[in-house]
Amino acid sequence: MKYAIGLSLLLLLGTSCFKKDDAVKLPPGITTISTCFMGTDADHYSKQMYFDLSTNTFYEKQLQDWDICFQSADNGYGAFINGGNTITVRKADLYNLNEKLTSDTNYILKQNELVDASNGNPAQTAMGDWKTYKKPSGTGDTIHGIYFLELGYYTGRERFRKIQILSVNDSFYRLKICKIDDNDGPIIKIPKNKMQNYTYYSFKNNGKVIDFAEPSKGEWDIVFTKYRTTIPNPPTTILYTLTGVLSNPNNVAVYMEKKLKFDDIDGYIVNNITFNADRDAIGYDNWKTFDYINGAKGRYTVHPELTYIIRDTDNKYYKLRFLDFYDKQDRTGNPKFEFIRIK
Repeated sequence: MKYAIGLSLLLLLGTSCFKKDDAVKLPPGITTISTCFMGTDADHYSKQMYFDLSTNTFYEKQLQDWDICFQSADNGYGAFINGGNTITVRKADLYNLNEKLTSDTNYILKQNELVDASNGNPAQTAMGDWKTYKKPSGTGDTIHGIYFLELGYYTGRERFRKIQILSVNDSFYRLKICKIDDNDGPIIKIPKNKMQNYTYYSFKNNGKVIDFAEPSKGEWDIVFTKYRTTIPNPPTTILYTLTGVLSNPNNVAVYMEKKLKFDDIDGYIVNNITFNADRDAIGYDNWKTFDYINGAKGRYTVHPELTYIIRDTDNKYYKLRFLDFYDKQDRTGNPKFEFIRIK
């Protein structure tokens, strides 16, 4: 039986509801449609909504509750930034917390801003190379480089943190975190929460691990959330904060069907498609697009002609399509979708 632990942002879905042990019985007909509220552009889409297909259950949490999270798997090493919480990352060739330049905000802000890839690959995060980001050869190679985090919810020098990840094993991470004017910091041990995909940490209130910042990893499939990623802007790319759908890295995979109609899709399709396990396989685009011409502020258009085939954490298969992104008051942040199990 699943229990809700919250996380913020919203979606919508059908009301067909059955337990995970009903492995053979499929829901009859088409699910009914409901709507959830993930916040609006005015309040910066402040909610994350985790959703479980098999129980038609949402888990809500506030996006601002955490700043950085760490992979919890035994061999996990990834550190991910909450880009939806106005946090930026930079690094430089500095290796000791007491080096003069580590307290120079002008120097720090001249460094390139880094961003996590939204696909969930730990090697492609802003801090993904921390194990190889070391002192130059000949001067010792056991000290890892320093990352500078800028916390957008603070002002002045208070908004900067220096972080140095020292090591990781199957049970915990060892790291140092200090403010920009500090020359050192205590070694912090962050245990891996094996019930969740990640262990979450907040820099607020002198820093602490945030318990239950996501549901248990077997109890949700997709999450509507705000996140930061790179957007193509030929001949280069730009960093952009947006709202979209990310998948549970625990076994969930997605296929986008562009040709077949929603009502014509059944379980046979599963045998003839290649699933995408990237976290952003649904993402922010395709299912909704933004029209800059329609109205002074523009408007989102949702594309119900696209169907997503989703394998959930229990190896069950669903078809899902999005119907809307607005509520009856014409506010954004109210994604509506219908789904039904097909295998």
